[in-house]
Amino acid sequence: MNHNANDPRTVFAIDPDADPGPLPDIVVRRFVENRCTVTGVVIDPADAQQLLFGVVTRPDGKLAGTYYPADTVRGEHWRIVTADGTHYHATDEYHAVKALITTFATD
Repeated sequence: MNHNANDPRTVFAIDPDADPGPLPDIVVRRFVENRCTVTGVVIDPADAQQLLFGVVTRPDGKLAGTYYPADTVRGEHWRIVTADGTHYHATDEYHAVKALITTFATD
């Protein structure tokens, strides 16, 4: 919040009862690959089908890691965060999932 009385920018109050407008659909998609469960949260599944983030769990149910696009507008520059908190880069969603269900899914 801006508390500077000399700031020329206009501040508008938001009506809490106003219609927020159309909201995009968000769905959860799940599949099993290499005995690991891959869960992805997808926004606007009927049109853009853009993944917001994904989670991979090992066959024993423990977290292998998560993956997400660092550039959410273009869906590029994928990142992986393993269960121990280590960050990795991935070339695309496929490679992020592949790394999590193979390399990082071992105990």
